[in-house]
Parts: sequence; structure tokens; C-alpha cells
Amino acid sequence: MVWNFRARVPSHVSKPQLKMTRCISKVKQLEINSKELRRTLGYEKANIPNDLIPYTFNCFLGEVLKSGDSSDGYVLNTANAVLVDKHLELLNEYRSNVQQLYKADVRDVDFVKDSSAVVNEINAWVREMTNGKIEKLFDQLSPSTVLALLNAVYFKGTWKKQFEPSKTRDEVFYNNGLESEGKSVPLMHLTSRFPYASVDNFQALELPYKGENISMVILLPNQRDGLRALENSLTPEKLAEIQRRLYRTKVEVSLPKFKMEFQKELSPEVKALGANQIFSAGSADFSGMTPSKNVFVSQVIHKAIIEVNEEGSEAAAVTGIVFTRMRPMPDMIAKFRADHPFLFAIIEKGSTSNMILFLGRVNKF
Repeated sequence: MVWNFRARVPSHVSKPQLKMTRCISKVKQLEINSKELRRTLGYEKANIPNDLIPYTFNCFLGEVLKSGDSSDGYVLNTANAVLVDKHLELLNEYRSNVQQLYKADVRDVDFVKDSSAVVNEINAWVREMTNGKIEKLFDQLSPSTVLALLNAVYFKGTWKKQFEPSKTRDEVFYNNGLESEGKSVPLMHLTSRFPYASVDNFQALELPYKGENISMVILLPNQRDGLRALENSLTPEKLAEIQRRLYRTKVEVSLPKFKMEFQKELSPEVKALGANQIFSAGSADFSGMTPSKNVFVSQVIHKAIIEVNEEGSEAAAVTGIVFTRMRPMPDMIAKFRADHPFLFAIIEKGSTSNMILFLGRVNKF
């Protein structure tokens, strides 16, 4: 399933939470008057004034996506859309900003009379933007819906060093870290030089994709049942520190092939991060978007799919750390055997953001 850092207030703007954060952070396109929302999205700590937020995000997004077509060895696309009910007045400045700064498609629809048609339109957009990996996002929408903010991310990458299919064989993966729940799954094998580190209670491995701007970082607990402890200790800053400490060495990698799909209504998680006012008709302030009153967020839907195989991956959707370096001797090979639950992150490294595109866990098959 897809996983996000425990509900901690982020310490920087490009926080590695679920991709849904990019949807909810569409609110950054408003004149954000809510200190609560500014704090939750990290703008207070980053000291970014409201009037610079759209331009900062535009520059950031442009940097991340300046590469990412097939000639770079991978495909990385993102798309935004705003569907607004024709009975809701949308401020011209907001409409212009989302079109020009975020390249968003703004569509006027009728959620009351044509709710079913609007759902079909949204799902068709989702299919197109994710190259068919995600078939639909909504089954239905409430007639009281007045606005839908959509964001899609699609990634397809080929490993720089591919696994040989002939070496893939069925072996035991310990579901939930329990020997009693062992299950036979296809395990891929490859021995080569990779960025690697042995950290206090887990191993870290980076598998680059062709083009080397994007990599998958895998964190494997030393103990089969150590995933929860690893999750509880992990922060964005700690993950960044782990990446800085990786060093290239010869590694014998065993990694399961996997395909996962996850969908969840994330309002509780967003509230846990500290954003509560946007969900209340009495306190939500969207005056930078519309002069209409009593507009509030009712749902935050996130859906993600990822597939990892011998060729690569396809996906649609400051804390110190003690390192026990344990560098292998030149004639030794580090063993990275992912036959029990682990965390993974697909990270865009080409920009200064070091942005996490997808983050999840493999816990069971």
C-alpha cells in the first residue's frame, strides 16, 4: 500500500508526503489567509509570502519536469485540471493563475444536472493522463459539489542496470515479517555496483533508472518484523540524510516483482497534519478563489498504482542519524535480500528539490 510519513508538519515546501498533497496544495493558488494552512503546507517555516507562492511552485514544477520524455530514458508527466460548477463564480485572477502558472485545464460543468457525465469526464481525463494505468477516480459525486481540483502524475522508468528475467525465481517472502505467513513470490536477482549503506537497523539501496535523474531508494529493515519501527523513526530529513550517505559498492540484490494499487479518502490524514478549517463550511476561507460563501473541502481522494519488474517501474499517482558504515572490503559483496517488508521511494534527483514522486511499502503479497 502507499504510505506517508507519520502525520508530522513538514519542515520544507517540497515535503515528501502522498501525492495527494499536491492536490490539496492547490490551495496554494489562493491568497492563503489561513495561518493553519500556511503552517501545514510549510510556507510559514519556509518564509514564503502569499504573493510568491504561485510563482515559486511554477518554477519548482518547471525544474522538475524540464526533462522526462522518452529521450531521457524515462517518462515523467504531470497534469492539473479544475472543474468548476457553472453556478459558482470563479475569480478571473484565480482562473488565469491556474491556467498560466500551473498549465491547468479549467472546465465549466454542471455538477447538479450532469453529475454522471462529469464523473465520466473526470475518469476519462484520469485515464488519459496516467496512460491508462488508473481507470477511474470517482464512481459518483454529490450534486452539492461545486469544484473539483485534479492532479495526475505518471512515471515510467527503465532500470539503468536491468534484472535478467532468466534469474528470476519463486522464493519465500515473509508477509508482515512473519515466518508463518511466508509466501512464494517471483524474486529478481542482480549483482552490480549500486549506491548503498548499512544504517543502524536497516540497509539502504538506490536503484537508478536510465537517465539517472530518477532513482528508487529502498529501505530494508535488518529484522523481518522491523518495518513499523523503521516507519516510526523515518522523517523527510532522515531520508535525505540517508541519501547523502550512500556510497557505491558491489551489491547482490534480491528484489520481488510487485504491482500495487491503493485508493483512500484522505481527509482524516490531512486533518492530522493540521489542516482542519478547510473542511468546515463555517471557517473555510477560499476568498482568493471565489466570492461565494460556505465553500469547503469535502473529500481528498488519492489513488496510486505502481508496478516493478525486471525492466523497471511504472507508476501513476533535519534529523541526525547514526550510520554504521560497514564498508565491505574490495573482495566482499554486500547482500541486499528483500524477502521481508520494506519501504521504497521513487525520487526525482535532477532538480534541487530532490522531490519524492511516489512513496510506499511492500508488506505482503
